[in-house]
Amino acid sequence: MSRVDTQAAPSPSGWRTDEILADVLQHAAGTALVLAAWVLVFADQGRAAFSALVPGLVILALTGYNQVRFRPALERAVALAGAWTFLAPFLLGFAAGDAATWAHVVAGGMTAAAAAARLRIASAS
Repeated sequence: MSRVDTQAAPSPSGWRTDEILADVLQHAAGTALVLAAWVLVFADQGRAAFSALVPGLVILALTGYNQVRFRPALERAVALAGAWTFLAPFLLGFAAGDAATWAHVVAGGMTAAAAAARLRIASAS
């Protein structure tokens, strides 16, 4: 009987599953922040909306460009944007608004964690 090799061949572009997962998490967090900003404008929370919109657009732009060519400096900027988003409710004084606070904390934490994972993956390669 012949033996069939069941190991998957590496993708031709060099992408790994964990890198793709980190990118998907970053895009999801950026999109969630942009959508949260849109909702927060209608809830009359201007400071929280602006604080969600700017980092959301920065995260989306940097992760989109970073997919074209990975640069550790860009990934550090994404991590910084995630950290800012995480801390913004407390630093800007809108932590009392539950929905705005949770949107910032979850999306910021997810972005910073995914960026840290992506930097760890890159340094291990």
